[in-house]
Amino acid sequence: MKISEHVLSSLGFDILLNNVSNSALSEPGREGVLKLSPFLKAEDLARELKCITEMKELLQFDDPFVLAGFNFIENYLKRAEVPGSFIDAKGILEINVVLKISSDVKDYISSRRDKYPVLNSTASKISVIKDVEEEIEHAIGPDAVVLDRASRELAVIRQHISRLESRSRSLLERILKTAVSKGWAQEDTLAVKQGSLVIPVKESFKGRVKGIVVDQSASGQTVFVAPFEVLEIENQIRRLKADEKSEIEKILTAITDRIREHSYKILQNFHVLVFFDTIYARARFSAEFNCMPAETGGEIRLKNGYHPLLLLKQKRENIVPLSIELGGEIKTIVITGPNAGGKTVALKTIGILALMHAFGMHVPADSGSEIPLFSKIFIDIGDEQSIEQGLSSFSSHIETIKSIVNECDNSTLILLDEIGSATDPAEGAALAEVLLRYFTKKGAITIATTHMGSLKVFASQEPGVENGSMAFNRDTLMPTYLFRTGIPGSSYAFEISERLGLKKELIEEARAITGDDRGSLDRLILTMEEKYQKASEILQEAEIKESKLSGLVKLYDDRLTRLKQEGEKEKEKIIENAEALLNEANAAVEKIVKEIREQKASKESIKRAKSKITEIKSRVKELSPKQKPQNGKARPGDYVKWKGHKGRGKVESEPDKSGRVLVQWGDLRLKVPVSELSILEENRAEQRHSAVAVSYSVEQASSDELDLRGMTAFEAEQELDKFLGRAAISGINHVRIIHGKGTGVLRKTVNNVLKNHKFVKRSRLGNYREGDTGVTIAELK
Repeated sequence: MKISEHVLSSLGFDILLNNVSNSALSEPGREGVLKLSPFLKAEDLARELKCITEMKELLQFDDPFVLAGFNFIENYLKRAEVPGSFIDAKGILEINVVLKISSDVKDYISSRRDKYPVLNSTASKISVIKDVEEEIEHAIGPDAVVLDRASRELAVIRQHISRLESRSRSLLERILKTAVSKGWAQEDTLAVKQGSLVIPVKESFKGRVKGIVVDQSASGQTVFVAPFEVLEIENQIRRLKADEKSEIEKILTAITDRIREHSYKILQNFHVLVFFDTIYARARFSAEFNCMPAETGGEIRLKNGYHPLLLLKQKRENIVPLSIELGGEIKTIVITGPNAGGKTVALKTIGILALMHAFGMHVPADSGSEIPLFSKIFIDIGDEQSIEQGLSSFSSHIETIKSIVNECDNSTLILLDEIGSATDPAEGAALAEVLLRYFTKKGAITIATTHMGSLKVFASQEPGVENGSMAFNRDTLMPTYLFRTGIPGSSYAFEISERLGLKKELIEEARAITGDDRGSLDRLILTMEEKYQKASEILQEAEIKESKLSGLVKLYDDRLTRLKQEGEKEKEKIIENAEALLNEANAAVEKIVKEIREQKASKESIKRAKSKITEIKSRVKELSPKQKPQNGKARPGDYVKWKGHKGRGKVESEPDKSGRVLVQWGDLRLKVPVSELSILEENRAEQRHSAVAVSYSVEQASSDELDLRGMTAFEAEQELDKFLGRAAISGINHVRIIHGKGTGVLRKTVNNVLKNHKFVKRSRLGNYREGDTGVTIAELK
């Protein structure tokens, strides 16, 4: 991928990388981020982005990651390549840090291999070399000092040194004590000179303490004497220290030999840790700024994209995101509009997000955004002037354009700010048209900003080219920074000049100079803007209605499901009651039979028995879950099947003289011979219950959203109270109350109602995607 330093710096990508690198845990990781390079293959890029996604999930939802700080070790490993050489204790400790962190990272990731399969495939490259780790930890302490336990010889040497140093100090203290008592010593404490303990003696008594004068004070009043009695001991100590150094080098050489055996694996571990640290830094940035991985495709399709450098300076809710589609049939877009309206920011946003994607980073945009993997990115931006080469702004632009013309192809992104400027407007516009037509035919994706009116006409007529603009509030004459595709923008030069107080007659004179063509174009643009605004309002209204309808459908489905469940329970209850009644009936019959036998079938007892049995039959018939009358005996309310037809119908009348009954069959009402009907085994009571319940549910259901805009505080309070009651009855858990931002009166009214309402559990203002402070979300009890 060809991207020059000029492109990276013009788009601020170097600043972005520097910021991302600050999240790395190690200096090699920070340097790794700064040295990131663009990907050449889409499959390699996809894998890198997946790594960042998994690391982001790990950081947000898992136990703390075990990656920690480490330093560069390549030079130490290079030194170890020479047989017989050794790495100093500090270098060996640095290598051991890499070994320990590598081992920890591999253990952490491998224990979660199912959750993070892509990270695990990288962690699997780590070699765990425990024996070398243990050998280093046994020999070298955390302060980079070789420990006594590293070898028996070293321990013996150091013990001998310690004894001699103790003996030397005792002897010096005894000599000093004598010198002090006789008034020869300047002080009563030993001094250190040239790394050895000495006695401070007054200059006038220097001959009284037998030894070598090794130094004297600045004033010359004190000399520092090393007594002869101690010199031999110090010489022994020096010889032992030389032996100690030799033994330490021997120990370090042995450890270095062990490191050399695993040099390749240790270096690979180091590179894996650097990779993980760069992934860690990019995942931290992604999480902090709510970034998402873009899909790699053939088109630019940004959904609510943000410029990352703006996010570093401002809150997300204060920035207007950019949404744009480009690269299918439309290869080139010409962005027009007033100064400071956001044209250049839009152009730079597209450029830096394309770079982020190419360099293996999540982008601050919604999920589903798509960015091509460009092989080349070119930019010509601002009023650039090459002082070193003695070139004017226009000449500098042409030098840049020349290289773009020579190298662009169908995998190129071209960003041109104020194309055709810095020269005669007519000639600049003609040259701009030719260049944009050339880039479009080459298949390059091109975004160009301009103030030239003729390019607006060109963009509306040229195949593969389209107009775009940054929306502008005509009432306040302030930019909204909202990008619109298909509509050119006006410069609003006259309107802004008038607002800023320029004399009206001068403005009118300027309008006259521009001519009718210019005026017609501006009027056309204004008309298109009005139509676009109206269409946007209609679309917004349709989306609100669609949202309400979706809510109602979901509510209906939920209630219907619940009713079906309740119906099943009711059916079970009826069956249980019927079974209980049947048991009662059996017991009653047995009792009646017994009475008849005992009373020898008297007329009175038989009459009472018949009456009791009739009563029980009636009760059983009412509660029975299934009724199965004989064919041809259908009654109103029965569900029937018609011979030779699919589906079922409901009988609406008694049979007429010809033996036909009226049947409701879907949307039709037909007269059907009773003889052709079969009665379905269905529980009429259940059917009646379900029908009534469903009807009631739909009537009680209400939307989960209430719009109070335009109401007085009193009206809003009344409507909100009724709305909350209906919502609670309908089983809605969360409601959305739209009150707008305005003066804040409706928001306060809503807050006061919700705060003490019997159906409300809690409430909050909406977040950015829910409508911000113009909406309140309430959770119902």
